[in-house]
Amino acid sequence: MPLQYSFEITPNIDLDNLDGLLKLNPEFISITDRNHDMDNLLQSIQIADYIHANSSVDVVIHLTGIDKDEKRVQEMIDLMEEHGIHSLLALRGDKISQNDTAVTFPHADRLVEFIRQQYPHVNIVGTCYLNSSDEEMKWLRQKVEKGCTKLISQFSFDVNDYVDYLNQIQIDTPIWLGIMPVISKSQAQRMLNLTHSTAPDELNALMNQHEDEFGEDGVQYTAGMIDQIKQAGANHIHLYSLNNASNTKKIINKI
Repeated sequence: MPLQYSFEITPNIDLDNLDGLLKLNPEFISITDRNHDMDNLLQSIQIADYIHANSSVDVVIHLTGIDKDEKRVQEMIDLMEEHGIHSLLALRGDKISQNDTAVTFPHADRLVEFIRQQYPHVNIVGTCYLNSSDEEMKWLRQKVEKGCTKLISQFSFDVNDYVDYLNQIQIDTPIWLGIMPVISKSQAQRMLNLTHSTAPDELNALMNQHEDEFGEDGVQYTAGMIDQIKQAGANHIHLYSLNNASNTKKIINKI
């Protein structure tokens, strides 16, 4: 089957780039932000309203649980539904203290379970991690059992991480493999530091060939990764668009 694509954006995307992404006909667009509070939700809803008014593309809003109680989660989902948003990505979120015992949703599976009980019609997306430990696989199975209908993986710059994961995973739930385009030496190094990862040889070579911006070489590297992942059996790709429709289109056209 042909690859299906979804895109991730942030609420500060400009309309030219948003229109450009919509023209690529993704299966859905997920909207994330650094802070997942009510003010940021309102910004995301403005983008979702525009998407709904100008396309048939589904919108997925990111919702964290560790910083919210049941009442706030319900307030936010109710507001989403008022705007025709019926899909969300359920996340634990970053720890706010070392004491998780006082937190209503210390793990994403608890948030998934609550949403499924209170909003059985909502489409719940979960996250999964390449190079998962046994403990992480346990939490993943619980998220699926409690109601996740699809999964989005973390990203990696090493295609072998995706191939190994596809060979290892024993879950039937559709997995959208997260792909972060490589656009420059500084961006790649920042992402490697963020994920505590080591650059594969191919990316090291690319970084050594450029002072910073990769240009078409970055497009080719990203598209090449997707080609190899597709050959390994992937059907769904979640591209972190970086709010850049032109680069996203170039990558897709190279595959």
